[in-house]
Amino acid sequence: MSFELSETIKTILKAANNLKNVGNILRECEKLRSDLNRNAFVMEARVDKLDNTISKLKGLQELIATAGQWRERLLTEARQAQERFKNSIAAELAELLKPHGLEIIGNFPELTCGILTLLFSFEKGGSVKIYYGPKISLLKKVSVEAAKIAEAVISLVKELNDPSLDDEQFIKELYMAYTRAFVREEGRKNEGEQLPAAPIGVVMQEIAFLKQKRSFRIDPKKENFTSYGRVKFSYDLARLKTRRCGKKELRLVIASMEQTKKEETSLWVPKIPQGDGTHYAFVVFG
Repeated sequence: MSFELSETIKTILKAANNLKNVGNILRECEKLRSDLNRNAFVMEARVDKLDNTISKLKGLQELIATAGQWRERLLTEARQAQERFKNSIAAELAELLKPHGLEIIGNFPELTCGILTLLFSFEKGGSVKIYYGPKISLLKKVSVEAAKIAEAVISLVKELNDPSLDDEQFIKELYMAYTRAFVREEGRKNEGEQLPAAPIGVVMQEIAFLKQKRSFRIDPKKENFTSYGRVKFSYDLARLKTRRCGKKELRLVIASMEQTKKEETSLWVPKIPQGDGTHYAFVVFG
């Protein structure tokens, strides 16, 4: 098959060269026409040359048809190879993740692994964007190689789960962050809410500050800062099992459609392990 294609290419390139020659001869004739009386005999010679060159193009329509047939065959081969490549990537990725208790589900270009979404692009060398939740936050971008994808997924899952959550400590920090929101005068009664509600974004900021080490409180420079972002906060809320801090009970208030449009006014929290979740706007302890 490759020999047949090679021969077709040679024939097409030869025809293309002949077609180019036809154009060049016609351009010469165009110049000769500017003084046709003087150039009449030269013009006739050029026309004879044109006839000879055109005769070499008699199979052009057939050649175009052959190129069209090759186009269909090559497209079919490419798509079949794409499917084989996708299947091999999916199978290899599943095999690499299985020992870690992780499972890949879904169909290309979008696969899920627990609360992670893997969005594949096979253009320009290919890449995989790994998101937290249903494309809530982009965590990492890697090339389309099973080993690199698996390494990234395993690493991200480990980052989310380490260290293990101390429920009692976290609920106390959460309640303290909630009360500090009112010191900042950020707390208020949400519409239809009987108890004071603190915006979840403000609570996140306060709990991030509470998690800082003594070195940061003494000297608040970036070298002393302990990162605690919205993805980690969201995941900690998802894996929190207790809902009570003393006599107070935690409740998260679902965000309105308008509030979900801004990261400042809502936070997506997943259900573990399946990965679907809900956007929340306020934290309430009552």
